[in-house]
Amino acid sequence: MERENRTLEYKADLTKTYLKTVSAYANYGTGKIKFGITDDGKCIGVDNPVETVLALENQINDNIIPNPSFQFSIGMDNVITLEVQRGHNTPYCYHNKAYKRNDSSTTEVDSIEFKNLVLRGTNQTFTEIPWTNPNPDQDLTFQSFEKHFRDRFGIDPEYPQTMITLEVYSKEEGYTNCGAMLSDQCPFPGIDIVIYNDSHRLIKNRIRLEKMSVLEMIDRTMDLFPQQYFYEAVRGIQRETVELIPLLAFREVLINAIVYREWQINSSIRIEMDPHSVTVLSPGGLPDGITEADYLSNQHLSILRNKTLALVFLKLGYIENLGSGIPFVLDQYRQSVKKPEFIVKENSIGITLPALQQQPDLSGDEMKLYQLIKMYQPVSSTELLNVSGLSRSKQLALLNTLTEKKHIEKTGNGRSTKYHIPS
Repeated sequence: MERENRTLEYKADLTKTYLKTVSAYANYGTGKIKFGITDDGKCIGVDNPVETVLALENQINDNIIPNPSFQFSIGMDNVITLEVQRGHNTPYCYHNKAYKRNDSSTTEVDSIEFKNLVLRGTNQTFTEIPWTNPNPDQDLTFQSFEKHFRDRFGIDPEYPQTMITLEVYSKEEGYTNCGAMLSDQCPFPGIDIVIYNDSHRLIKNRIRLEKMSVLEMIDRTMDLFPQQYFYEAVRGIQRETVELIPLLAFREVLINAIVYREWQINSSIRIEMDPHSVTVLSPGGLPDGITEADYLSNQHLSILRNKTLALVFLKLGYIENLGSGIPFVLDQYRQSVKKPEFIVKENSIGITLPALQQQPDLSGDEMKLYQLIKMYQPVSSTELLNVSGLSRSKQLALLNTLTEKKHIEKTGNGRSTKYHIPS
């Protein structure tokens, strides 16, 4: 018997608590409720299933507003299956509350998710609705937007025609939230950059980017990045700029954090920089309709939480193809031993980009020993002998060679000597 999950729930009794799950499926995704099965999967059936179906149908129609689309079926074992279809007229409420599924449990949505359900029911996103200006006497300016528009198209934008074309302004309702984000007075939370020393205990610098266009926030962050992760190296007679962390990967992560963040959360995008990595944390969990498995599957998935902002970025050249962000970032690390790490939480999404570490050019036995050290580190020579299949003399010679080439490091002396891959 399949265990309960996000799209399947079992009910041994006929209390009205199942109506919360009906709300959840109608709001977020088609699912099934099976009546007459215990939580541990034992089939007990339902007495008088035909009459029970009629009663359940009346309960749904009387308690879920608006009425969702659903259907019943009765199995040979007297198990009733209720399948609820995801609807378009969200939010679907039970006792004026909307619900969602978290794995095998049903919980009430918070105020921000409820607002998003309301917007989805009107086929809108937060960036599309009119901006509520707390100071009607203050005019918005767009110097940063104008610069990027000229760089992209070679001409100046025309007001209000350009803004109407981009769907960030209307003569009847003024600027949308997206229009306010593009303005030089962006009223929404911006970017908080923290630069740490090597230990993460001391903050070397902190920079808050706010009350400026999201385009200006991107420019200033990108100007700061090379100062932290670029250095000059002499190779032969040439002096070259070396990127510890790929600039293009960071730019992609930064833009995705802005485009896909939950703007209704009163929290800034947080960027943490240290000598070995950079982490970008964006407020808001995964967009509705994307699971963590979908997000991490390296597929070209794109469900737009902020449709208008994404399309403006697309037209300005900040985004080349919607949904290509993660594959692009991973491609920048295809030759690196260290890979990006993805952080997926209920209220935030993050990516850590490590410093590039190229796979060393080693012989067969050298690579074999290198990979074993990487797997078991820190590891002693005796422990390596148990798994390497090499003779003691050959392993010692390889360890000395790898150490001299600085592919591995050793600590301790005598029997306490350990080997590890340098960070």
